[in-house]
Amino acid sequence: MKLVMEYNNFRLFMRDFYSERKDRSGFTWRDFAKAAGYSSPVFLKLVCDGKANLSEVGIERVAQAMGLVGIDLQYFRLLVVFNQSKDSTEKKKIYKDMRTLASDNSVKLVGEEEYDYYETWRNPVIRELAPKMKGATPAKMAEQFEFGVNTADVKKSLAQLQDLGLLKKDKDGNFVQESRSITTGSLDVTSLAIRDMHRQMGNLAVKALDEVPVNERDISGMTLGVSEIAYQKIVQEIADFRRRIGAIVMEDSGNERVYRMNVQLFPLTKDFIDGGKND
Repeated sequence: MKLVMEYNNFRLFMRDFYSERKDRSGFTWRDFAKAAGYSSPVFLKLVCDGKANLSEVGIERVAQAMGLVGIDLQYFRLLVVFNQSKDSTEKKKIYKDMRTLASDNSVKLVGEEEYDYYETWRNPVIRELAPKMKGATPAKMAEQFEFGVNTADVKKSLAQLQDLGLLKKDKDGNFVQESRSITTGSLDVTSLAIRDMHRQMGNLAVKALDEVPVNERDISGMTLGVSEIAYQKIVQEIADFRRRIGAIVMEDSGNERVYRMNVQLFPLTKDFIDGGKND
């Protein structure tokens, strides 16, 4: 079985622990629950299925039942809180603690690279910008940004993108992209960084309303009343639209400027009940 630090979801770790024991010795959910001090024979199955959470006491009980000690126990405690937390700020702090613990023990966490890439809006911009500015210094690149970015920021992103294998230098010392596209994946840690990037990009869109000339931006919106069926159709239409935009970019041989396109669809009200009428 893999080490606990190779997981970014404590429920998967618990399920793998259970499956391995079951295959080896006929271990049951009742046995697992009993070892952790629970009277309900199915409680830990509900936890693994995402239908129940572990309390602080429960974390210690389950960890003991799985024989976790030392740094494995420390990591498991952090991982449970990270997965169960709904607060993005708290999750970022906990993930930082998880990375520190792993780094101190020469372990690289799953999803670290994706998290680092999406942590700041500068990274995808510089990944597009650097290859187009042949021989440019970080200071010159910083001058190309519409919104405040300094030379140190650019240097940090360039180093990070090279470490991640997303940029490299050719024989002439110019930056080139290692791959054309990047996927977001489905990891919890990656999603955390992506949500933060969406916030950053949203804030930049607000700034663009005042700081970018109208003829250099296109910002519009619609307020709609729709059914669930129509909503699902719109979501699919947006996905198809993104793919068509991606195809246009891939076929485009030129690259004169880096743009950001935000596509947003979110509720402004709760569900209506009986058309909003009271009984």
